[in-house]
Amino acid sequence: MTQTACYFISGSPSCWTVMLALAVKGVPYDAIRLSNTMGDQKAEAFRTINPRGTVPVLVDGDVTVRETNAVLAYLNAAYPENPLFGSNPAETAAIWQIVQEAESRYRTPIGNITRPIFRGKTSEKADELNEAIVPVRTDLKELESGLGERDWLVGTHLTAADLALYPAVMQLLRGATKDDASLLDLRVAPLAEYFPVLAGWCNRIEVLPGYDSAYPPHWRDD
Repeated sequence: MTQTACYFISGSPSCWTVMLALAVKGVPYDAIRLSNTMGDQKAEAFRTINPRGTVPVLVDGDVTVRETNAVLAYLNAAYPENPLFGSNPAETAAIWQIVQEAESRYRTPIGNITRPIFRGKTSEKADELNEAIVPVRTDLKELESGLGERDWLVGTHLTAADLALYPAVMQLLRGATKDDASLLDLRVAPLAEYFPVLAGWCNRIEVLPGYDSAYPPHWRDD
């Protein structure tokens, strides 16, 4: 075993962000998958690692870090190669702004849309979901406009901003391509049709070294 381990739940955008960061940093690690269905993260064995019973959790030697943004900050400080938070104060601030907003503007709203789809409740919640997608599409358009002709959200290199948002976008796309999603007016998939600039950005992330090892395992079976 390596000295580094990441405890994760497959498909969690927050966990995926951390695992992508580990890949970008080139840090070898053991991916320890917990089952949300079985309640592994609430079990006594895991609570000895993280009393809050949440994921992701990074264990790096004698250091244990919980909360996505704290893990990103730790990895950036502990492994300086391939910095995640820019090269100057303005970039750092712009990156942190996106990272801090990722939960409220993307992960939570997108989760509120995709969970009913994944749980077979699309039809009964169709009106609610069609309403919920409107501000999400607005935020995606803002991302698209902000990217313009640039490769990455901030600066000239991939940063934590890209890693914070990409998994949420992919979760939305996965939900939007489920059969029941045809009952909804989502207008996000195929991404290249509705948001071509974002599609190109996703493509650049998907060829990063280590991307495959970070990909949610259970998505491969769908």
